[in-house]
Amino acid sequence: MYNNHRYSYEVRSRVPRVPTVRRMSPLAVVFLVVFIVGACIGSGFLGAKLVSNQMEKADQKPQTTIIYRDAQDRGENLSAPGEPMSAVEVAKGAKQSVVEIFTESATYSSRTTELVSSGAGSGVIIATDGYILTAYHVVEDSEQVKVRLADGNVFNAEWVRGDKLTDLAIVKINAQTLNSAKVGDSTKLQAGEEIIAIGNPLGSLGGTVTCGNVSALNRAVTIGGKEMVGLVQLSCSLNPGDSGGGIFDMYGALVGIVNARGAGEYGVNIGFATPISDAIKIGTDLIRNGFVTGRVDTEVFDIREISNSQTTPAGLYFMGVNNEDVHTTLVRNDLIVSVSGVAISTTSEWEAVLNSKNVGDTVEIVYRRQGVEGTVRMVLTNRTDCD
Repeated sequence: MYNNHRYSYEVRSRVPRVPTVRRMSPLAVVFLVVFIVGACIGSGFLGAKLVSNQMEKADQKPQTTIIYRDAQDRGENLSAPGEPMSAVEVAKGAKQSVVEIFTESATYSSRTTELVSSGAGSGVIIATDGYILTAYHVVEDSEQVKVRLADGNVFNAEWVRGDKLTDLAIVKINAQTLNSAKVGDSTKLQAGEEIIAIGNPLGSLGGTVTCGNVSALNRAVTIGGKEMVGLVQLSCSLNPGDSGGGIFDMYGALVGIVNARGAGEYGVNIGFATPISDAIKIGTDLIRNGFVTGRVDTEVFDIREISNSQTTPAGLYFMGVNNEDVHTTLVRNDLIVSVSGVAISTTSEWEAVLNSKNVGDTVEIVYRRQGVEGTVRMVLTNRTDCD
């Protein structure tokens, strides 16, 4: 009987009724004793052999089957069953899904001399057919992107889409049955929880594993002059080249994408990552649509903010339309007074009001033209240009 991976046996014996023998000759008795002893010894060796074989089978570990995740389930949040693993065990599996990214871009000097600059970062495979999630600033303005897998194979990226607002991007390589990361649920992270970071520090040390903890959740920080919210703060020691790398929990699940390291006012041994529950939604949108759905296009108008002029009153001025599908009766140099009843005079105020709405909502814009106020209505559209 096989039960719960252990072998157990039930033995039932029957003792036959032996006819009563009144007397046996001495020679018969000797032969009977020899037969019984030989049978016992033989059965002992046979039983030992059987038990030995069964124990060997029980000690053999089953072959590990690597199951690759399909592209269709890349947006699925998975929870890792079982007990937490050691950092060594987590790293052994997770490293196979982390890649090195190398970029080249061309710039021109004042004398039209072409200069080629290179950069490096990290990424995480999120689908077996070659989609890789990374940080936007790793691939921003790049003319060539190369990806090196954990096994050393190098691919040219054939497709790149990015979302500057969240500092996330998708890189696509022509490869199949890759080791994609198991996507975790970052909403369950807690301060103090152990994690590991895997990346490509200094652009030359791919596969580097750094241990740390979740220091805090839902951080709002300013990175590169841009405010980012909802970030996970980490105690890992991160370096240039780690951006776009993966943060994994102790169940081996991907829970974040590195987007910044400690520097300047943030000191050292401090890093920040986008929670994977947010990042995977952005990445899935970029894969399916090429842009993030449900985000209001705040750049539908070409507007100019004037704050210090002796001839023109301060405020926000309409200069034109950036989306040819949008039509308005506003004309160049109209002063925008308010949107949906909220007075505005700066670009940030304009964006704040529009971002508080949903795609498809109608807003009322009050404007002033040559001292006379007027009103126009506009249906908010989805922003399709994320770069």
